[in-house]
Amino acid sequence: MNIRKPIDYSVMYAALDTLMIMSLPQMELYYEIGKLVSTRLEKGAAVAAAEYLGKAYPDIKGFSPRNLRRMRDFYRAYEDAPEVLAEAMTIGWTQNTAILEGCESLEERTWYIRAARQFRWTKSELLEKLRAEAHLKISLDPVTEICYTQENTAVKERSGDAAA
Repeated sequence: MNIRKPIDYSVMYAALDTLMIMSLPQMELYYEIGKLVSTRLEKGAAVAAAEYLGKAYPDIKGFSPRNLRRMRDFYRAYEDAPEVLAEAMTIGWTQNTAILEGCESLEERTWYIRAARQFRWTKSELLEKLRAEAHLKISLDPVTEICYTQENTAVKERSGDAAA
């Protein structure tokens, strides 16, 4: 027989309320909720958080137990990789969940995050690319930022005049 032990989640609920009133962008909110749920060692923390959010904020969608577990996984995937997290924050949640569920390594996730942004893949296109293992076949353009200033142009023009 499986008997559920009573667990006091009041601290977690108060923290969830604090996050909800902060009006964070969706990706930041989901990361912070994942971080909060991740700190709980109990197996049912994601379910308890989902039930609480569903009752306390019935007009806001996206807080199913499955999605709360995804938020926890999102936090854990990038907690030690802030540069990849910053890139992950630039694409949508559904794309991020597809990448999390479809990739095993951080390097692979990084490639798909960059590719999704560069090629503006929809979720269905991204899922297709994941199935086809596109990261093994497609090269991404290197990210280069070229900055032309009037001073640089003038120097180049002068050096070109001298050669003529």
